[in-house]
Amino acid sequence: PAVRRQLTVALADEPGLPRLPGTAEEAAALHARHPGHPLLTGTGATAANVQAALADCTWAHFACHAGVDPDISARAVLHLHGSELPVEAISRLPLETADLAYLSACSTAARGRYADEPNLASAFQLAGFRHVVASLWPLTDAVAAEAARFFYRTLGDTPTADGTAHAVRATARDLRSRYPDRPDLWAALVHSGP
Repeated sequence: PAVRRQLTVALADEPGLPRLPGTAEEAAALHARHPGHPLLTGTGATAANVQAALADCTWAHFACHAGVDPDISARAVLHLHGSELPVEAISRLPLETADLAYLSACSTAARGRYADEPNLASAFQLAGFRHVVASLWPLTDAVAAEAARFFYRTLGDTPTADGTAHAVRATARDLRSRYPDRPDLWAALVHSGP
């Protein structure tokens, strides 16, 4: 893509799920860098609104809860306001200009029992995103927000996400320098793509 159109989706409070105060900070920091881009939070972050907004974005950032089935990864969902966005719906989106999806949600790259089933990360690739950043296991809310800020600062304001692999590596190294005895904090994010 020649122009960056970034969608940011963030849900800090969703009934029945733990509060994620870091997601609000994460979204605010990202949106401050790109104020003219769509921001879906709270009641506006429904599955229907997200699917409609994804059609016109090149980058998408999700800071929310994810639900995974440890046996069948194809049953994974992103928890949105009053609704869920499942793997199947994501993978069927025909996204022509998708470049980067950053999934700041727990276990979005986790695999179920069968390796050939799609998970949330691979669903975004099937939809058309060239680069996907996802987590292998549950994230700590505050550290996830720190990681996202560092990642986007490292990647810069380019229209393409060609530096994603480098930015993920730099983010892991930064987190490892601050939390050397906590690989659960610094080794969670992975990049899929070229």
